Amino acid sequence: MHRSFVRVWIVIAGLGAVAAGARAAADSGRPDFGAFVQSLLRDRSEALFGIGRPLDRSAVGPFDGPGVDALELAPGLKATLISSAVENAADQIAMWPDDDHPTYLFVCDEETSTPAVQRVDLGKPADSNATTIVTGLLSCDPVRRTPWGTIVVAEEHGADGGLYEILDPVHITTPIAVTNRATGANTDPLHLAKRQALGALSFESFAIRPDGTMIYGDELAPSNGIAGGGIYKFVPAVPFAGGAPITVPATSPLVSGSIYGLRVAATGSSNWGQGAEIGKGAWTLVNQAAPGVADAAGNVVLRTAQLLQKFTGYYRPEDMDIDPIAGANGVFRACWANTGRLSHSGASVVENSAVYGEVMCLTEEPPSAAVPAPTGTIPKVDRFVAGSEQLGMVDNVAFQPHTGNLVVLEDGPTSIVRPDGTSQRRGNDLWICLPDGHDDDVMSDGCVRFASLRDTSAEPSGFIFLGSGEAAFVNLQHRDVDAANHRGSLMLISGFKVRDRDRN
Repeated sequence: MHRSFVRVWIVIAGLGAVAAGARAAADSGRPDFGAFVQSLLRDRSEALFGIGRPLDRSAVGPFDGPGVDALELAPGLKATLISSAVENAADQIAMWPDDDHPTYLFVCDEETSTPAVQRVDLGKPADSNATTIVTGLLSCDPVRRTPWGTIVVAEEHGADGGLYEILDPVHITTPIAVTNRATGANTDPLHLAKRQALGALSFESFAIRPDGTMIYGDELAPSNGIAGGGIYKFVPAVPFAGGAPITVPATSPLVSGSIYGLRVAATGSSNWGQGAEIGKGAWTLVNQAAPGVADAAGNVVLRTAQLLQKFTGYYRPEDMDIDPIAGANGVFRACWANTGRLSHSGASVVENSAVYGEVMCLTEEPPSAAVPAPTGTIPKVDRFVAGSEQLGMVDNVAFQPHTGNLVVLEDGPTSIVRPDGTSQRRGNDLWICLPDGHDDDVMSDGCVRFASLRDTSAEPSGFIFLGSGEAAFVNLQHRDVDAANHRGSLMLISGFKVRDRDRN
């Protein structure tokens, strides 16, 4: 149904709750419209989010039982084990050959070099369906399928993290060993290539356009007055023009190109720097000739470039996803998580940081005649979700197809100090957030908690929807109970009801 109709229906259907909200406000002595809106989101969650009544609070741990029981889910949702053969720290996930009917999944392992990348055969039993295809990487984290039929993975490993492209990944039968991370030398260069043209940083995400243009961030916290991680744009020298999958390494659009760093509030002014993190900006060409930017192995050290050129910094930019609704309307919009920092979780009476995470969104706008743009677009950054005590350190994000809803996963501390001084363990949560409506702000119209991890040794990671939007894969990463056996918990959460925004 149309969103405007949904809003009218919610207001009418919610009038019965106004009296209750008014009574609560009267009891407290002052109106609390925010609490009323929160209750309305919960009460109308099926119409808005396609789930039963969301969870009111985080799951309480610890828990070391089966993975299918490790998630506390909203009514109507179901968890199914897809693979226990993946490594214990399996992280992000890519589907193959498409998102509608995948036959394989590709996963990065964040904590080991053997394996670094695994292929999961969805036609095999869960306890024996993972095959190692790459070893020798450090802290492999993000993985994506490209529009030209390859898989890209990257390392979340400080200033020297690299990005690699895997060609014909389904037919790799012998694990490819990376023997030199600096150069990317490996035992099968026909199927694996380091893409030095995109630079070196701590990779956590990328948003890939059909021609090979890519947006990505550096997972770096600010420190001692130095800015946090920058946002970068790679523009290929030879864009992908479509056609058959690329199987020859030298023909990939990632072979060569230009890297640009983001300076927010730079368009037509000099007011860029600390404090300017939302608004319009400019893509600024990385000066690879500057001292220390290019290393002896041919890598572009983007943290050095950021220090020299003062690109805008964020608090640990992590996972990123492309808005499919905006894309269908001809607009490129990518949203990412700034994780922030907390010492405790939930409603703890002790909190030593309170740097709540957030979700930021970057929209590429066309330049004007008066303000030319070196990459053909002007970036605009908005804050889409502001964190809180409950929605704390955000890490992974994933858009739900057809709805514009955004799933946000926490990766934060799991300890709470109660008012009486005792401690409690609470799980990391999975949230789903509405798109922005026709109100005056540019933020999500509201979020609810649809799942929470009972296993407080683990975090949810790699959440990715199938093309229908009705189910999603997710890793329950580094569960203590399975660490010694190198067993993972790659799950499928099903039962989401999808109401297409553009359908009557």
